[in-house]
Amino acid sequence: MKKKTHLLSLLLLFILSNISFAQNELKHPHPIAKEDGFSYRSLMKLLDMDSLYIGSKYENSYHDMLSVLYSRVGRYKEAMRHAEKGYLFRNTMSSAKYYKNVIPVPLSGLMDSIIENNRVIMFNEMHFNPRHRAFVVSWLKKCYDNGYRYLAAETISAKDTLLNERRTVLLGTSGFYSDEPVFGDFLRTAQNIGYDLVPYERTDMNKEREKAQAENLIKNILEKDPDAKFILLGGMGHISDQDGWPSMGRYFREESGIDPFTLDCGVMFFGEQYEGMDSLREAFFTHIDNMQEKEPILVYDTIKNKYISFAGMDATSCLPRTNFIEDNIPDWKVYNGKVLFSVNRRFLKKYGFEEGCVSAFLKSEGTECVPVDQYMYFTDEEEFKLALYKGEYILRFDNGESYKYKEIKVR
Repeated sequence: MKKKTHLLSLLLLFILSNISFAQNELKHPHPIAKEDGFSYRSLMKLLDMDSLYIGSKYENSYHDMLSVLYSRVGRYKEAMRHAEKGYLFRNTMSSAKYYKNVIPVPLSGLMDSIIENNRVIMFNEMHFNPRHRAFVVSWLKKCYDNGYRYLAAETISAKDTLLNERRTVLLGTSGFYSDEPVFGDFLRTAQNIGYDLVPYERTDMNKEREKAQAENLIKNILEKDPDAKFILLGGMGHISDQDGWPSMGRYFREESGIDPFTLDCGVMFFGEQYEGMDSLREAFFTHIDNMQEKEPILVYDTIKNKYISFAGMDATSCLPRTNFIEDNIPDWKVYNGKVLFSVNRRFLKKYGFEEGCVSAFLKSEGTECVPVDQYMYFTDEEEFKLALYKGEYILRFDNGESYKYKEIKVR
């Protein structure tokens, strides 16, 4: 009996030591995802390692990476759920007190004034949800018609020196977040309108990031074109220009002498399609729900007589509540003339795989460029839809081991 107990103790010790070894040897999820180009295959690889990451020192980073990867393959609900468990998600309920005396103001009546009375407009976006990228698409043409000629984005890589000459956004080359289809299409749309795309992310790791970003904006735009007007899409809170904040927006204002209009697009959408909706956000979505024409709103303080933002920006916006089309595609994804292309089981059986990921590349660009849409589908889905422009495409199906291709025409 003692011998048996001793053997069980040794076995338990062996299991625990191996678990400890696995935890010590566990890598940050970023380099693991990088091995497969932060793709569908990266996502599947990380999901297979779920039991190792949960409870480890990398758990929050693991959820953040999953949120970004899920957003790339069109699984927005999963992206949000993982973001809420990681570092990217921000709980804003402590700031509810700032919204006691506010009213919603439709953005449509303010947009022209914002564009005409500023020369730099900065938007922020959440890395795990492309909705804000689709929202800023609606500003591009009107801004261009008012003299804006440059689009700066945190994602754009300074290493892609041929980006504006080539006029296409390459996978794994033009930028990290721009590999996501809506971001890639945002940049594609801007180039088609006539914008020059400008990188501003820090390249010298010895410099303080926020200050380096501001200096790069001045160097890459204003030193070359002193009268330039431009749009900027930055991540999270970097665009804040509030006094005392060590942020890119503030450094840019102080060093350039230009006061940008900074619009917080992310705070009010957190959790908006999930059970975790809080009373503050619900109140704003209800305002939009009751509007005859549902549209984005800004938040106006009736006591202070100004548009407010507790994120150190000039104003906070709230976008309409998301509705999903046949569960897989959010309504905000059908923008800029896109139409829905259906993929059913019969089509998959003939041209694709039972389960996997499908990417829709413009035939004129090829499979080296960012796809217009991408979706990870499962065996229980009889049909799903892609949001595409009319035209010719190359569909690439990926089951994690091999690819299949099919050319289609969307009418």
